[in-house]
Amino acid sequence: MQQKAYDYIKQNILDGTWENEVRLVEQDIVNSLSISRTPIREAISSLTAEGYLEKETNRGVIVKKQVISPKEFIERSQLLEMLLSSYFFQLQAKYLMIDTEELLKTLNKMEHDLKTNSHKITLDPLLTCLLEKMENDVMKQLIIKNFNQLQYVTFPHTENRFFYQEIVLSMNAIHQHLVDKSYELCRKDVRVLFNRLNLEVIDHQIEEKR
Repeated sequence: MQQKAYDYIKQNILDGTWENEVRLVEQDIVNSLSISRTPIREAISSLTAEGYLEKETNRGVIVKKQVISPKEFIERSQLLEMLLSSYFFQLQAKYLMIDTEELLKTLNKMEHDLKTNSHKITLDPLLTCLLEKMENDVMKQLIIKNFNQLQYVTFPHTENRFFYQEIVLSMNAIHQHLVDKSYELCRKDVRVLFNRLNLEVIDHQIEEKR
């Protein structure tokens, strides 16, 4: 039962079902798994020790903010560049067009959230709109999941919203190129985005080693 609870909690964290800072409610887990609180508490203790959860005063147990290494960031960004470039190639080859007006609306919403310092910035609506013509749902979720993981890297020498600002900048360019059906330029925009992000991560690594 402890292993069952452990696997359930960990999977909900890894796949993004339980987002950062979400508070765990033991009774909800009891109801979902139909097991007692004891194995659940043992699983929570194990996951706390592993860094997936943490106990906060007055809040209880919450999902702990994840941090990914520069190496993992670069590997994930390389994967995303390949998958998105392939997607834009498929759009071109199959004469598919996404809803660019809806994409622009989500971009404008994200820009507004950035300007107002909203704490509710999320990539999911933007990515869901961008990937609407992707037929492979597993691939679509893989892209969304990896994009969401990228936000856990540290950019210490930039503004707090650097990651999101770069995405908005690139997605605005991609939006215009989709309108113009310039798919090769969309692929170039993707390369530029990840190159800029990776250079920022690499520069930080170099400074740390000095």
